[in-house]
Amino acid sequence: MLLATRHAIYSAAVSTEETATFMLLPSGSKNMTTNPYASLCRKYPRMCKFLGNIPSNQLQYAKVLFWNNIQIPLSKHTRELKIIVTWNTKGSVCLNALNKDSP
Repeated sequence: MLLATRHAIYSAAVSTEETATFMLLPSGSKNMTTNPYASLCRKYPRMCKFLGNIPSNQLQYAKVLFWNNIQIPLSKHTRELKIIVTWNTKGSVCLNALNKDSP
C-alpha cells in the first residue's frame, strides 16, 4: 500500500496531463497515525486528499462460487477502508470543475 501510494504521488508529480488515482486503502484505526501510506499522504497534502471512509461493517464479499460450486467461508472484515485520491494540480482542477457540489 505504501509503494502504491508512493507510485501514485510520483506519477501525479511527473505527469503533464490531468492525473488522478483513487485508492481504497485499509485503516486499522480512526486516526491513521500508524499507517505509513497515511503519513506519506500527510507529507504531500497538495497531492493527496482523504475523501471519506467505508466502515468495516458496511463491507460485503460478493457471493462467488469456487471449485465444484462450493462457497468458501471468508473472514469477517476488521478494518475500514479509506477513500484517497492522489492527483496533480491539473487533475484536481478538472475533477473539481466537474463536481456540481463543489463551491
